[in-house]
Amino acid sequence: MAGNFSLKDNLTVPGIFQQKNIQSLDGLRAIAIALVLVWHIQFALNCPPYIYNLCKYFEFGNSGVQLFFVISGFLITGLLLKEQAEAGIIQVKSFFMKRFLKIIPSYVIYLLTIVILSFFTITTLDKKNFLTAFLFISDFTGSKNWLVGHYWTLAVEIQFYFCLPVMVIFLPRKYFLVAAIVLLYDLFYFVLRLYPILFIFRGLFLSLPPLIFGSMLSLGLYKNWFKRIYTILMHPVFAFSLILSLVIFFPRFYKPLRFLKIPYDYMISCLLMTSFLYYAIHCNKGNIVYLLLNNRIIVTIGALSYSIYVWQQLFFAPASAFNVYPTWAVFPLNIVLMTATALLSYNFVEKPFLRLKAKLK
Repeated sequence: MAGNFSLKDNLTVPGIFQQKNIQSLDGLRAIAIALVLVWHIQFALNCPPYIYNLCKYFEFGNSGVQLFFVISGFLITGLLLKEQAEAGIIQVKSFFMKRFLKIIPSYVIYLLTIVILSFFTITTLDKKNFLTAFLFISDFTGSKNWLVGHYWTLAVEIQFYFCLPVMVIFLPRKYFLVAAIVLLYDLFYFVLRLYPILFIFRGLFLSLPPLIFGSMLSLGLYKNWFKRIYTILMHPVFAFSLILSLVIFFPRFYKPLRFLKIPYDYMISCLLMTSFLYYAIHCNKGNIVYLLLNNRIIVTIGALSYSIYVWQQLFFAPASAFNVYPTWAVFPLNIVLMTATALLSYNFVEKPFLRLKAKLK
């Protein structure tokens, strides 16, 4: 029985991870980045009133980041377990090099761009905010600078990438214990925040549940945990679980319905997103969810999602982010320029390094 709770024993590579490209993942990334963009448009000059009003009631940005984390936890865990199952060993150096080639180039170029804008006094970037962004610790310190404020999510990702291989290699039977500790931290957060030494972990621990849920889903596929309940999980009701994950935050913002607020709605939202991920990667090709998530345009947006995420902060910014408000941040010109910048970044920065990444074994 103990082997069933190990990240090394009784692993069978599921069909999903035998595919070159897992169906629907890019489509899910497209939804995630769309949620972030809708949330951030409200801060730009000349934002349409209907978007601004919509953002009063729905936590689009938080939900988009949640979905990104669920996907990341699922995919990274799946790839590590695949290497463990097929080769019996994980090439840690190769793992980190691949993550480096995926994340760092665009990350650094964007950060340098903000430094240059600060040099010309278009905006301001102090040493603290620069260092926390550069060192991937924004989730611990927080950032008051809008233009690098989104780097906290990438800090969480990097920290997760460092921790997961260690768990798989050195603590394969302790993964569930660590996951339980993190989830319990979140459940008792309002008590733990009274103790400053424990509260410093909030930036990381409060962000880990979607990564853990996605990771657990991947592990469950390798362990064949869902074999007996496959029919249940593929019930059409789960085709709506992503929508439910968005609606669940509605009572937080709409005052007349605050009495309907569900305790730990963040956890429930993560679970619903994970359910939708399972449904999306298993549904047949005639399914409406498959058709939507694997549409060529949606897949292209999903492939561009990282470049879009890195650069969008510069184009969807409040007036307080700049000393002189630039025309590139005025709606709708900001959408056009952001799209063009993301395309340039993807084709001339991200893509060349992805080719190097593909050559690594």
